Amino acid sequence: MSEATTLAASGAAETARRRWRTLLLPFSAPNALLLAGGLLLPNLTSLVGLTSIVDIALPPRTWAIIFYATLAILARRIPFASTVVLFLCVLAFDIVHTLSLLFRLEPMELMVAIELVRHLHLFASPLYQALIGTIAATTLAALACLSRRSMLMRGNAVLLFVMALAFATLDYLSNITWNYHFGSMLGRDKPVQSAAEVSGFTAAATAHGNNVVLVMVEGLGYLLDQAARERIAAPLFDAEITKDYIITGGHTSYYGSTTSGEMRELCNTRTFYADFVSGDTASCLPNLLKARSYANIAVHAFSGGMFERTKWYPTVGFDKELFGEDLIGTAHRTCGSTFRGACDADLAPVISAASREAARDGKSRFIYWLTLNTHVPIAPNESQTDFHCGRDGSGFGELRVCQMAELWHDVFTVVAKIARDPAVGPADILVVGDHAPPLWSRLGRAQFADGQVAWYRLQPRSSALVPSREAQ
Repeated sequence: MSEATTLAASGAAETARRRWRTLLLPFSAPNALLLAGGLLLPNLTSLVGLTSIVDIALPPRTWAIIFYATLAILARRIPFASTVVLFLCVLAFDIVHTLSLLFRLEPMELMVAIELVRHLHLFASPLYQALIGTIAATTLAALACLSRRSMLMRGNAVLLFVMALAFATLDYLSNITWNYHFGSMLGRDKPVQSAAEVSGFTAAATAHGNNVVLVMVEGLGYLLDQAARERIAAPLFDAEITKDYIITGGHTSYYGSTTSGEMRELCNTRTFYADFVSGDTASCLPNLLKARSYANIAVHAFSGGMFERTKWYPTVGFDKELFGEDLIGTAHRTCGSTFRGACDADLAPVISAASREAARDGKSRFIYWLTLNTHVPIAPNESQTDFHCGRDGSGFGELRVCQMAELWHDVFTVVAKIARDPAVGPADILVVGDHAPPLWSRLGRAQFADGQVAWYRLQPRSSALVPSREAQ
């Protein structure tokens, strides 16, 4: 081989090496470190959620993604102690913003919940254990990457920022829904459409003098599958119920979280509960019924300190409140995961006894029951109902939805019992969801109509003013 040929071959090889180095430059050690600390590790859960590896759905984290990338660029020039402080600040913003959107809580409401975290059993849930462990591990790993300032200085900041913008855009387009905007999520500009009003329940409750029962069911969204809805509500359509009651049903819009649902049905307002109860609450259903000499009883299987219910329930008109602290001693059993309290399935005798006690004064009763056990994340295998959920969801599309359906069926069984109980019935009864379940599963969320909750009304035939129609 001639010298010219050898030189030509050597030059071609060098050119090829340079081209490969150019192609691999974005993945050089400095760039890899910068991308890991500013993009991959802080956003690992969202990145995995965009794939089919894990069925997890998070709200868009647009600003958090940009903030982490910006901090990684700054970390090349600021003291590491400052990087740690700023990273923890961004992490706190990320967690609060994500949870506020996921659980439809106003940031202030979420802060109240965090303040009362002592009531929760976070580590009782394998899901929360995994999430907390993942956050801790990725935070430490990201900070380890960002501590190597000399290598970060050789990284390409423009590459990181461009990739962060691209991922933020993809994350937004993949995860955005109508209820992941604070304005629309809280319905501040929307008219109130409570099930109590649209079903005629409020008008009947204040007209007939019957006992009145309002059951607000945690997470009872409006399932798209009619057969699934019918399986859950089957106890209400038992012949022993339908001979005495007309059953109607449908769905209505919801905004916000559980306390928003309570304000919607009890007081026909979208105002934040803490703001509303500081003013005139005479229009709330309990106060309207108190003015008609009703005895008003509120029942909730969790701590009354959660969301300050011990303070504002009396303000809207309740005379007596039975919370988890009272009920666990009576029911002698607890259920639930993170929100552990008395078991909803055990509360029929408790409600009956409270009604009988209030009846001694000769008053009609208004009983408000806020259920608990279908609060996400749920504890499996605690229901009295068996839908044979298994891995295929047994007709509910997703395992967790099926397990929640079993617990909802338990609630409807209790409602059927108290409807037939002479200590309560015949009563005007409304069963309604507070919000759709804030499931971490993308498949699970897809089983429910956006922004809708189910409701069912039981109207005593003895005081019925409208013809019967099938529940939707």
